[in-house]
Amino acid sequence: MKKNIFKTAIDQLNGVAITDEKGRYIYVNKSWSAYMGYELEQIKGMYVRDVFPTTLVDEVLKIGKTLVGQPFIFENSIIKQGFCTYIPLFDNDKIIGVLVHVLFNQMEQAINFTDTLNDMISNIEYYKQELREIRGAKYSIDNIVGESEAIRKMKAKIVKTAGSNSSVLIEGETGCGKELVAHSIHDLSKRTSNPFIKINCAAIPEELIESELFGYEYGAFTGAKKGGKTGKFQMADKGSIFLDEINQLSNILQPKILRVLQEREIERVGSEKSIPIDVRIIAATNTSLEKMIKEGKFRSDLFYRLNVIKIKIPPLRERKEDISLIVKDIINRLNFQLGMHIVKVSDEVNEKLMEYDWPGNIRELQNVVERAMNMSDSLILQWKDFQEYFDSKYLKKLKRAKCSDNYDIKTIKKDFEKEVIIEALEKTENNRTKAAELLGVSRTMLYKKLKEYDL
Repeated sequence: MKKNIFKTAIDQLNGVAITDEKGRYIYVNKSWSAYMGYELEQIKGMYVRDVFPTTLVDEVLKIGKTLVGQPFIFENSIIKQGFCTYIPLFDNDKIIGVLVHVLFNQMEQAINFTDTLNDMISNIEYYKQELREIRGAKYSIDNIVGESEAIRKMKAKIVKTAGSNSSVLIEGETGCGKELVAHSIHDLSKRTSNPFIKINCAAIPEELIESELFGYEYGAFTGAKKGGKTGKFQMADKGSIFLDEINQLSNILQPKILRVLQEREIERVGSEKSIPIDVRIIAATNTSLEKMIKEGKFRSDLFYRLNVIKIKIPPLRERKEDISLIVKDIINRLNFQLGMHIVKVSDEVNEKLMEYDWPGNIRELQNVVERAMNMSDSLILQWKDFQEYFDSKYLKKLKRAKCSDNYDIKTIKKDFEKEVIIEALEKTENNRTKAAELLGVSRTMLYKKLKEYDL
C-alpha cells in the first residue's frame, strides 16, 4: 500500500526520473516521458549522460549534494530547455541513486522564475556584502576556487597564517588574486570583526601617499582641511591593512613603513606626536622584492620585516587543472550580475582554454568568459563564442614570429627588444608604469622606446 502511495505521488509530480548508483535510468514518470520523448522501456538501464549529455547526475553522485534549479538544454527531435533539481538518494549513508525533478519545462516560465529568484539572491548578496564591508573583508577563503595541489597547499597556509599576527608578504603575478588572499587572511583571523583597510601604493600620487597612510594635522600644508585627517593606518587600528603593490612604494616612504613595523606607532604629517596603533600589515607585490633590493630600489630591512610569512600565489598556467572549476564559478557569478542563464561551456572550450598560458591570469580568464557570454546565442558556450579573442592573440604572435632575411645584429637586437616590450605590455594589460618596472627601465625610457618602435 505504501509503495503505491509513493509511486502515485511521484507519478503526479512534473517530470521525474530516478537513476541507480551508477547513473543509469531505472524509472521515469509519464510527465517526464511526455516532455523528453522517451518511454521507460527505451532508456531503462542506459546511462543518463548518454541520453542527456548536459546532465549533472554524475556530479551529484560524486559530491552527494542536492543541486537545486539547474538550467538544462535537451535536444531530441527539437531543442528543449528548462530547469531541474537533482536529489541524491541515500541508504544507510551510502548513495544509491539520484532523483531528477524537472521544475519547469517552459523556458519563459523558468526564466521569469529565475529572474525573480536572482533578484532575491542579489538582495541577499547585497546585504551580505554590506555586512562584510562593515566588518572589513568582503571575500573569504571560499572565494578561492581550485582543487589543484598548489591551491590546496596555499589555502592550508592561509588558514595557518590567519592565526598569527605577523606581517605577511603575498607574491603573485598581475591578475592572480593577491587581494583575495589578503581578504581571506583577515576574514579568518581574530581581527575579522575589526577594520580591513586596503590601499594601492601605485594608484596614489607620491606627494599624497604619506598623508593617505598616516593622516595630517590642520595647517600641515596648503589645503589641509580643518581638523586634519585620519590616515589609513589609524583607521585600521585593531584590524589589518593591505598594502597592494608595495613594490611601488617610494624610497622616502619605505623607512616610515619600517618605523610602523618596528615601533607600532605613527606620526601624522605636520605633527610630532606619536600615535600607538595595533595593526597587522599584509603586503603584496607583483615583482621580486629581492631583485629590487639588489638594484637598490627596495630596503632590505623593510623586506625582512614584511617577509615574516610569505604566500606565493601560483599563476594560472601552473594550475590549468583548475580552469574548468574557475570558469564554472565565473559563469555562476556573471549569470546573477548580467541577468543571464548560461549553463556551462562545451568540452571543446574546456580543452582549448587549457592550451592557453593566460598571461593575465584569472582576471584575463574572467574577461574572456564574460565576453563569450555576451556573444553567445546558446545556453552552452561554444568555441565560436571565444574564437575571435584567441585568433587575434594568435595573429599577433604569428606576425612577430615571422623570420627576417636581415642578419644585421643591430637590427636583430632591435626586433628582439621590440618583442620583449610588447610582451611586457601584454602581461601588464598595457599598464606602462608596471611594464617599465617589469622591464627594469624608467618610464621615460619606455616612452622613448614606444615612440621609436611606433607602439
